[in-house]
Amino acid sequence: MRAKNAEASLPPAPFALITPKTGLDGPPTPLESTAGLNGPPANRPALLLACGNSLRQDDGVGLRIAEAAEQLFPASRLRIVAAEQFTPEMAVDLAEAALAIFVDACVTDEPGAIRIAPVAARNAELESHRLDPPAMLALAEALCGRAPARAFAVTIGAGSLGYGEEMTGPLRQAVPRALRLLESLVAQLTT
Repeated sequence: MRAKNAEASLPPAPFALITPKTGLDGPPTPLESTAGLNGPPANRPALLLACGNSLRQDDGVGLRIAEAAEQLFPASRLRIVAAEQFTPEMAVDLAEAALAIFVDACVTDEPGAIRIAPVAARNAELESHRLDPPAMLALAEALCGRAPARAFAVTIGAGSLGYGEEMTGPLRQAVPRALRLLESLVAQLTT
């Protein structure tokens, strides 16, 4: 309940769509509307939840980003959990974070396009086979009594989900761009 009240007092955060054609034109979308409000306590690092299937080409982009983020961020600043899909067990991790960032591939966007959007808990019947970010936040709230005050979904447009471990060119190029966006997001919302 406390997280819901904190979210209600925050103005809505903008979302951004970065396409391979436009790239990072200038600085990332500013998030000053939420920066500094109800900031996470020093003992609660931000949480990155990434999912994907590394054996289905572009679907593995979330796992690649999580792997690269491990080299970029100290564990004290960003806790990283990567799996093939979001699972109920991750609700405990969410309840311990003040900021959550979900990373996954998206088949509806242009290959290599990066979208970042705020996520709010969705009070709907939870399906055990399909937990998306809003359902994960609702599950953390229901099971643990709290959810992150702020949550964002970072999706990367996938072009090919065929069998294989190699991602397509647009997705390989999207990984460093997504890491820069993550770095900016974590810096703005955890200071």
